[in-house]
Amino acid sequence: MKQLALKAIALFFIVLASCSKGEKESNGTPIDPVDQNFQSDYKYNLNVVYFVPKDVVPNPAYEERISKIMIAGQSYFQQWMEYWGLGPKTFGLLKNKDNTRIKIHLVKGDKNSTAYIDDAAIVEHVNAYFLANPGVASSDHYLVLTAVNKKLDQGEVLPHEVPFYGTGKWCYALDYPGMSQDNLGKSGLVGEKATIYIGGLLHEMGHGINLPHNGPTASQYASSRFGMTLMGAGNYTYGKSPTFISFFDAATLSNCQVFSKEAKAFYGSATTKVDQIAATVEGSEIVVQGSYTTNVAPTHVTIRNILESDPEGYQSITFTQKAKDDNTFNVKMPISEFRTKANMNYTLQIFLHHKNGSSSYVFYPYKFVNNIPVIDIATRPLLDRKNWTIESVTTFQVGYQPTRVLDGNEKTYWHTSWSNPGSHPHHITINVGENAVTANGVSYLTRPDNTGAAAKIKEFKVEVSMDNQHWEVAYSGRGALNGRQYFPFATSKTFRYFRIVTVNDFKGENHASIAELDLY
Repeated sequence: MKQLALKAIALFFIVLASCSKGEKESNGTPIDPVDQNFQSDYKYNLNVVYFVPKDVVPNPAYEERISKIMIAGQSYFQQWMEYWGLGPKTFGLLKNKDNTRIKIHLVKGDKNSTAYIDDAAIVEHVNAYFLANPGVASSDHYLVLTAVNKKLDQGEVLPHEVPFYGTGKWCYALDYPGMSQDNLGKSGLVGEKATIYIGGLLHEMGHGINLPHNGPTASQYASSRFGMTLMGAGNYTYGKSPTFISFFDAATLSNCQVFSKEAKAFYGSATTKVDQIAATVEGSEIVVQGSYTTNVAPTHVTIRNILESDPEGYQSITFTQKAKDDNTFNVKMPISEFRTKANMNYTLQIFLHHKNGSSSYVFYPYKFVNNIPVIDIATRPLLDRKNWTIESVTTFQVGYQPTRVLDGNEKTYWHTSWSNPGSHPHHITINVGENAVTANGVSYLTRPDNTGAAAKIKEFKVEVSMDNQHWEVAYSGRGALNGRQYFPFATSKTFRYFRIVTVNDFKGENHASIAELDLY
């Protein structure tokens, strides 16, 4: 998901919030909501916005229809939070006393709908609306529904793109005439479109309240109770076949701002360092155990398994447990629960659900060969880097300088130039100092993206030298898409210089990147 820079909006902590008369649209026109007395027992509530471009009119009964969808969604989330033992929590909404209508902020655009095929132009209007109505925004999370007048459930089609995704704490969906909770499960196009667009609304809302993609385990997928995860392909199953919220998602939501009934600070920086890890195959299970250091305590720890062929994680398999007081974890993952095995490359992600609503994660690669997991994940002692310097580099993008591979910060990285792009091979060369070192292999950490393959090195060589003139190939092979990786030399090598020489990258775009570079 892409990042979105937003203007600052004041956050107001509301116990029993209500809207006053004289509220204005984004163009300054006073509006008169049907019900002024919207309240909530949550401290923070999802800001629901109905956006109407200049050449579109609000769809009939949109307040009633959207309210019913969102209130049903509230109950759906609460059902699964309770199932996973996290209490009767759900996302906050401002509602009328009869629990039939939610507060929807009407925002009108001053341009035709073709100007709003991306979220940036819409966000300008929404920000202007909330700045013009101080005290109305009740959380950091926004759901924006764009009105379209095409009858999608009668075969009409959209003439252009409409934002339908989640990015940061904002998410986007649409409303068409007749989009109704009552149409879920119906046959034909009416039921199909209800599932796609209502299920899609809740899926994208999931992104807007901190959820990444994840799929069901094999037994869940085969179960009549579970079926498909909402954050997997739930936008094609919701209301039609079993669709559930995973324990992984519930653990994340239990710390989400709009799930809180108490006022506290949310979303401060949270970092995690895995101090020790060992992943082994024991009988019919993959066992992952270790310890970590973090600056914000977590409530849960998840091991998430992401297919290299599915980098956004729609099919990722998750195993979640409550965090231990001693910052250790021991997670057992039955091999039978993996839906895709054969000969597949995986990323193992250690995911911490922090109490302040933030998350942090660390990656490690492994694979399946002939349906059997092959795992070599273990902590290795790294050589001291205090005398290391960057000797040379083929190219770098301003702000992504090569020194970042030695700065000890796993969130920063060297990236080849995209302003003046070159082509493979790229190289980055390290001088280890006046005294030569002896190493058994090289280790690098990929750029810290949760998803995607951009600029991640695929095939490469490691070369070593005593004089920066004569080079010997110490390793040649293939990296994995994500994580801390170790590449052993055939025999130990002694040298003063070493370099990574790229052959290609996973996305085929002639770029390269590395977050941290080490020897062991």
